[in-house]
Amino acid sequence: MIYPNKNIRFEESIIYKMISVLEQREKLTINIHELYNQTKTKFKSTDEFIISLDVLYALDMINVDFENENIEYVKRN
Repeated sequence: MIYPNKNIRFEESIIYKMISVLEQREKLTINIHELYNQTKTKFKSTDEFIISLDVLYALDMINVDFENENIEYVKRN
């Protein structure tokens, strides 16, 4: 589910679905609920959405502000 293999197509993997979250980068900060509403057609369930956020956080691509429920995209130099 997270990465493609011979049983999971690339389009079904979390790695592919993370692209839809990263495409929302024009706003440096976005509310988690708003982000989900904008990308929910790409995910089969909220679990997949949360796993994609977990992977992006582990890769240091996003920061999560739990107090304000915001996602902040990390700037790269």
